Amino acid sequence: MYAKLVNNTPRYTSKPPWVTYNGKMIGNAPDEILAELGYHKVQETEMPNDAPEGKHYESHLEYADGVIKQVWSLVYDPAIQEPEVTISDLESAIKEAINSDN
Repeated sequence: MYAKLVNNTPRYTSKPPWVTYNGKMIGNAPDEILAELGYHKVQETEMPNDAPEGKHYESHLEYADGVIKQVWSLVYDPAIQEPEVTISDLESAIKEAINSDN
């Protein structure tokens, strides 16, 4: 798979790679033409499975040494916001339940 990074967002070629080069469409373009157009091989990696509780892995792509590589970063899980329940809410729910039974 080939892609180029535009503002850190991958732009992938089709499979096989079709590109416009010197005004012509080229199918199954050779590596040299793809590189000239800014496309590089994408090296995918497996997500690690050792995330501690409360964290998870997220991936992003980085370009280095002629290859775009998938890199995994360990990040904290998003905080789960518990709904705030007040005594007034509970009283209202109890009154509503009592009134619906009558």
